[in-house]
Amino acid sequence: MDLGLHRDVVFREQLATKYLYRRLSADLVDALESHYLECNECYEEVRGTELLIRGLAAPVIERRQENDVTVIRFTESSQLLAASLELAELTKAIRVEKDTKVLIDLSKVSRIDSTGLGVLMNCYCHAVKNSGALKLLHPDASVKQVLNVTKIDSVLQTFEDETAAIRSFDRLQAPS
Repeated sequence: MDLGLHRDVVFREQLATKYLYRRLSADLVDALESHYLECNECYEEVRGTELLIRGLAAPVIERRQENDVTVIRFTESSQLLAASLELAELTKAIRVEKDTKVLIDLSKVSRIDSTGLGVLMNCYCHAVKNSGALKLLHPDASVKQVLNVTKIDSVLQTFEDETAAIRSFDRLQAPS
């Protein structure tokens, strides 16, 4: 499929923007990704557009404190996949801020892969090492299934009620 990407720079930029906002049909996504994998010029342009959009966009994650618990929410539909900005922001939100009692609201997360699971476990280990805990709130059915199949749900507590989830942190001692 000839997309005409090298004939019209404006069209190419508009297509890249629609791609990054996930507003293209599956067929067009496949054709575009096939092209970008073979064309360094277009790949670099998409990457630059992505960085620009992300830099100018609203935050991907919201943080708020509820007593000594940090509640993290995704501001829009998200996927915790290997190359996703959401995953990078989640890592930064937990590791850089050094929060030890963390509740992650997954209600807007529709997919998670092994890299996403690894980040959750890494953040969990970080919290536990610092006398804290990491717990999950509102995972959707597909995310719950992945947590169950991988047995991560036996390590990471999940809750459907935010108040109960926040109260569950009360038994933890504050780090000294």
